[in-house]
Amino acid sequence: MPAHTCTLIPIYNKKSATTERDVKATFTIDMPDEDDISMHLWMKGEKQREVFTALSPMTEGLSRTPGMPYPIKEQPTLTFVARQEGEAWNRPFVAVYEPSSVNEPELIRSVNFPSVSADQPGSHIGIRVELKDGSQDLILSSDQATHACSMGEMLAKASYALWRSSKEGDSLFFMGNGTQMQTPALRLQADSPISILLERREDGWHYEASAPCQLTLNGRTYKLKAGEGKVK
Repeated sequence: MPAHTCTLIPIYNKKSATTERDVKATFTIDMPDEDDISMHLWMKGEKQREVFTALSPMTEGLSRTPGMPYPIKEQPTLTFVARQEGEAWNRPFVAVYEPSSVNEPELIRSVNFPSVSADQPGSHIGIRVELKDGSQDLILSSDQATHACSMGEMLAKASYALWRSSKEGDSLFFMGNGTQMQTPALRLQADSPISILLERREDGWHYEASAPCQLTLNGRTYKLKAGEGKVK
C-alpha cells in the first residue's frame, strides 16, 4: 500500500487564562453588507480550568455547504478551547450558545448556573437563562434520569427538563427522558421515561407526548394520551 503523510496545521494567535469563573465569549464574523454574524457562548466555570482563544485554519468541510453566508475559505476559524484537570463526569462542561446578527439581535440577557441538589451523586447541572423580553428559562440536566434533582422551586427526574415563565405566567414546559417534573403550578408523572412538550397558546395548553402520563396543572389533574392534543 502507498505511504500516506499527515500534515498538522497548528492553531495560532493563542491567548489563555486560568479561571474558575463563568465565561462569556462572542465570536463575530464581519460581513460585507455590515450585517455581522455573531455566536455568543456562556460556559459554567469550574476549578482548575484553563481557557484559550485562538485562530484555526479555515473549515474546508463547511466551504462545500451550499448557501453559506460568508466566504469561509477567506477567513480563519474563531476558536475557543477549555481544558480542565480531573474527571469530566464529576464537573461537566456546560455551555449555552446563541447566534445573532446586526439585523436579528440576540434574545438572551444573561445566563447563570445555580446550584442543584440531588438525592444521589452524579453529573447534575442547573441553568437559568434570562431573556430580554422578561421571560426566563430554568433548565435541569442530569446524566441519570432516575435521580431527583431540584433547583429552587423546580424538581425533575429526567435527562433534561425546561420551565419557561414570564410576567404573564408559565408558557412552556419540556421533559426529556423523564418520569417526573414539578413546579409550583405543574406536576408531571409517568410510569416509564417519556418526552413531553407542553405549550400555552391563545386557546389554552397544547401538548405532544411520546407515551401516556398524568398531568396536574393549576390544581386540576388530566390523563394525557400519547401523541398530540389539547389539555382539556
